[in-house]
Amino acid sequence: MDKAARAYTEFKYNGYIGELRNLYKNVFDYVEAVGPHKWSRVHYPQRKFRVMTTNVAECINSCLKFARQLPMLTLAEFIRNMLQRWFHDRHRAAQSM
Repeated sequence: MDKAARAYTEFKYNGYIGELRNLYKNVFDYVEAVGPHKWSRVHYPQRKFRVMTTNVAECINSCLKFARQLPMLTLAEFIRNMLQRWFHDRHRAAQSM
């Protein structure tokens, strides 16, 4: 159940929910009656970037996916620009409240 709830892709969700259906039919019936949009990450109706990660490095790595192939100095400059832009946008949003 926990793996199905935390799955990020529909493919993995379907695999885990299939195991649940085979092993615990009554639990499967209950969670399906509740509706996966209430407990499943992959079916959650809100924007996915709002899901908080438990690992900051995981978040930064997803932002640097394409930049990893850059030379080291260019990568460092890219990271500096990204963080500077991020902090500036949040500072401006905080001031407008």
